[in-house]
Amino acid sequence: MSYLPNGAIVLPAGEGRPIPGDGLLIPNLVGKVTADQSSGSIAVMEGTAEPGFGPPLHIHHSSEELFYVLQGQMDFQIGEQRVSATPGTLVMVPRGTVHAPRVVGHERARFVVMFAPAGPDGLFHEIAALAQENGGAINDNDSRIEALAATYDTEHVGPPLR
Repeated sequence: MSYLPNGAIVLPAGEGRPIPGDGLLIPNLVGKVTADQSSGSIAVMEGTAEPGFGPPLHIHHSSEELFYVLQGQMDFQIGEQRVSATPGTLVMVPRGTVHAPRVVGHERARFVVMFAPAGPDGLFHEIAALAQENGGAINDNDSRIEALAATYDTEHVGPPLR
């Protein structure tokens, strides 16, 4: 990684901070730009997830969430609408909107996810740490998840997409 004098970051392919997925709530992620590096304005992560993966319906009350699909196919529930996204599709979810992604088809998905402002990305780190404590997986009924989500102004409001 290169930090330029003006605060710019140049991050070569394959670099970043790994955030191991738990296979249930979070995909495998690599942090590309953190809240600390952007003065809290944005967080950028690259993710991969297997077909069928998808977190519960949720709301980020204080941040927009953007997805850019690089590979595979994903469905998104955004409010009352369901949309399909193939490589090259950008999905922007306004703050306060119920939403959830799901990997569909037979191919692993690869995508970029961004939060503006940064904040909810910290939840991924916390859930990854809980998963590590539990041998790599976490029960979606674990009460600690909801407490952590609230800390990051995120609320789980329904089941994953089917």
